[in-house]
Amino acid sequence: MKKIKTMYSVPAVDRMLDIVEFLSSNRDPSGITELSKALKINTNSIFRIMKRLVERGYVEVDPGSGKYQLSTKFFTIGMSLYTRFELRKSARKHLEWLSSKTGETTQIHIPDKGQMLVLDTVVPHASYFLQVIPGSRVYYHCNAFGKAVLAFMDEKNVRKILPKKLPSLTKNTITDINVFISQLANVRKTGIAFDAEEYNYGVFCIGAPVFDIEGKAVAGLGITGLTGRYHSSDSKKIIRAVLETARKVSSETGYDGDYFAKLLSNYNSHTNYSKEKNKVS
Repeated sequence: MKKIKTMYSVPAVDRMLDIVEFLSSNRDPSGITELSKALKINTNSIFRIMKRLVERGYVEVDPGSGKYQLSTKFFTIGMSLYTRFELRKSARKHLEWLSSKTGETTQIHIPDKGQMLVLDTVVPHASYFLQVIPGSRVYYHCNAFGKAVLAFMDEKNVRKILPKKLPSLTKNTITDINVFISQLANVRKTGIAFDAEEYNYGVFCIGAPVFDIEGKAVAGLGITGLTGRYHSSDSKKIIRAVLETARKVSSETGYDGDYFAKLLSNYNSHTNYSKEKNKVS
């Protein structure tokens, strides 16, 4: 195995990763001596690393041979990444439908520690539109997709994720965390979150949550557009389309609840979106 040295090399980390990669490519459990010979690492280092990996649950001892093999914890980590890629794949056709229906850029974001990660975007067939780059990270509190996720978290967890003083990006950004949390109640009630020029001037977003098989909000999706293209008369049509897209994507991730069905069946022109419409129109 060829070692690649860089200015950021950390020998202990490199040795651990060499061991993990070796174990992943060999079906049978491996012993200390076997690993030492194969990887050209002294047995003392191998022993210490293996003990630590066992303690952290990444490696387990085969009860028959006493040798080491990777644990299912790596599978769990791998499945979390798989879920991301599967979500992106399953959401793509629905984002394309939403973009064609509304004539706007559509996005899906997922939580990524302290920010939301732009998982995918679809741009409309239009002469001008807003371009968003997949892989970008954005704040939770001033974009519709982050709000759509936070609204379905426990308040305690929301406060852990967000700083006490929320960064201000425009004059419309909510910077008081207590005010922000109180407004999440309306997102839960309506299924719709807004970014009315809270992240960037001249840009609006309308988002909804995506639920997984356990009913957990795992993503936010919807549209992003230039305020100059937005017409308040289209609000009802756009919101209905965003909710329908969120329902379809949630269904493909295993969600079988009736949250969206109730919203869509009860949706009417009297729904209280006037305040948000005035902001972006």
